[in-house]
Amino acid sequence: MKHNTMYVDEMIPQVLDILETYGYSKRTLWMNMYGEFSRIKSFYQRQGTLIYDPEITEECVREATEQYRGGRIQRSFYNTVRKAASRLNEYYHTGTLEWSCNKRNTKYTLCDEFNRLLDAFLHSRDFHKNTKWDFAWVVRRYLHFFEQMGFRRMADVTMKHVRQFIVAAAPEMTDGSLHNLLCYIRQFHIFLQENGETVPDCIELLSYPIPRKARIKGYITDDELVRIMAQINTKTAMGKRDAAIISLGATTGLRAVDIVHLRLEDIDWRKGEIRISQSKTSESLSLPLVHETGELIKDYILNARPAAAYGEIFLRARAPICPLADGVPVGDMFDQYAKKAGIEHKPYDGKTFHGLRRHLAKNLIVSGVPVTTIAQILGHQSMESVKQYLLLDGQNLKECALDFSAIPLAREGVVM
Repeated sequence: MKHNTMYVDEMIPQVLDILETYGYSKRTLWMNMYGEFSRIKSFYQRQGTLIYDPEITEECVREATEQYRGGRIQRSFYNTVRKAASRLNEYYHTGTLEWSCNKRNTKYTLCDEFNRLLDAFLHSRDFHKNTKWDFAWVVRRYLHFFEQMGFRRMADVTMKHVRQFIVAAAPEMTDGSLHNLLCYIRQFHIFLQENGETVPDCIELLSYPIPRKARIKGYITDDELVRIMAQINTKTAMGKRDAAIISLGATTGLRAVDIVHLRLEDIDWRKGEIRISQSKTSESLSLPLVHETGELIKDYILNARPAAAYGEIFLRARAPICPLADGVPVGDMFDQYAKKAGIEHKPYDGKTFHGLRRHLAKNLIVSGVPVTTIAQILGHQSMESVKQYLLLDGQNLKECALDFSAIPLAREGVVM
């Protein structure tokens, strides 16, 4: 079969687009998978061509194999190169990618019948891209357990076997993870029953409530925010940008990823509003723009923002001048200022940019704002997500009751 000429650098974004339709997030695709494909592209460049040839791709895999056997690369990286090569070859030969839930590299491989059930379930609804793979992993593990017991049909599985799976899985899982596992399997069973499959009637068993421990999450206190803002030199272009970003996070609760995607047309200056579509939920959100934050954004746009033809408000301060790729640089920037301010950060202590979101929520709670309104401001779709902000005692609530006007901004010794 004769193939049209295809170029590896053009194939890679096309393959990534297809993978996105299968539930991978853009962050995973461009922060992780793109690097895997880029290794193959670099190999082609070393061969002096970008015209795709399966034999050249195979040579790239052989090179990676030798490096892995010689201990120069890790097994995980070696496997990603093989996977990327396989996907490029498949796209080259077929023009598409056949998504299969029976992944080569997963330890939970399935027989054809169980694979059929899982495939049908995953195609039965429009899963959110961030949860589709969670469902796939849980159900695959569930079915693999029965396959290891010698079953090849769900019709042969009994309630006793389902209990055995839960007993085997529970000891190695947190309460929250076990709760999710039972929830996903319950939905899988409901799907099977609705589609006439013979399965044990264990919906009640899978609905058993698993109490989750309520953990109080850390946050950025008012004093810490004051100290962080005091580290910013707003006479520099980078300082103007960083001050605007941090103030925006503190007064709106926007996630870092939504701030970096904020566009010039998203701000209604006359009404003092910000209108965005959230990256995490895809839900539209309208927020008031606090005067002080608006002034910082204006200062950055008018006096520091590079003259570049991009719609995004916040750009890199150094070459190459372009929008920030995602929320990671914002988190890193915040961490640097926090470190300068002498704020010690430990895993999961909330002393991060995302801690500004909880900082805002607690201020609103102390001010008497209804929880329903807080949910709207933070863009939460479920009231359950807001309950985390209520897990504070009275003293802790008092500590975060300061008004936003108490947040100064240092400019060469002048407090604004």
